[in-house]
Amino acid sequence: MNARAQLLPPGLIVNADDLGIHPSINAGILSAYRNGILTSCTMLMTTAYLEETLRNYVRPAALPIGIHLSLTLGKSAAPARDVPDLIDEQGNLKLSAGRLLLASFAGVSGAKLLAQIQREFEAQLARAHDGGLRPTHADSHQHVHMNPAIFRVVETLLPRFGIDRLRSSREPLRWFAAGADLAAATIRLNPAKWALLRWRAASIKPSLAVNDDFFGILQSGLVSKGALLRLIAGARTDKAIEICIHPGFPAPKGQPFYSRHGYNDFISSLARQSEHDALLDTDLAQLLERRGLVLRGYDGRAKGP
Repeated sequence: MNARAQLLPPGLIVNADDLGIHPSINAGILSAYRNGILTSCTMLMTTAYLEETLRNYVRPAALPIGIHLSLTLGKSAAPARDVPDLIDEQGNLKLSAGRLLLASFAGVSGAKLLAQIQREFEAQLARAHDGGLRPTHADSHQHVHMNPAIFRVVETLLPRFGIDRLRSSREPLRWFAAGADLAAATIRLNPAKWALLRWRAASIKPSLAVNDDFFGILQSGLVSKGALLRLIAGARTDKAIEICIHPGFPAPKGQPFYSRHGYNDFISSLARQSEHDALLDTDLAQLLERRGLVLRGYDGRAKGP
């Protein structure tokens, strides 16, 4: 890691992914920020709730917001003619995270696909800028930017839009990851995601500022209060550590908000409420104070009381 990649001050960043995925999730994210230890979030530019989210969260500066670049959820921001291999006939982003993370982008077809990814990310960043969002940082839905080739594309684009901070989703193996939530994590394929991201991240040498440590893959979608307490108890106070989490108030069940059923199940799951409630638990705030860990956003600012 070079010198430019060490700009984040030490502290604990607690970031909610998926602002903009549904109004109920948005409301839960804001609650977790106002009433709990959440310090920031990242916003999707590809959903039907874009204008509502800009109006209710971005323009009032309700909380620190970064951009959640997507290749796997929502409709493309770029014109269909520019990204034909990324979308289906309805304009929905169609590729899986697994395919994108495994892609080598070799040959003519690979270069063509990577160019379309650059075009789509550029369109999402432009949409954010035009909507008034000045992102504190960037990450990606399902961590697809951790493919080294996609990571380089993102690092090339971000400075053009005034963004110099980027998530690194390289999570170490912690002893408590094999605890009571292991069965549920395995059902969600989290161990496989973790291994794939570790492998892909190994060759990345960031040129933008990134977090030093990361938590949120092995327990993605089911982060518990106990896991958060154990992480905080063992966290180093001299590092910039990010917790990636998905709090919210669950969306109504059984409604087709997205073409992929898995996303509808995710945003309507009671786990969204559980993660929200965990962030509001006073035991976490008290442990942070005892340990001397500073809550920060990606902009480096300490979160006030």
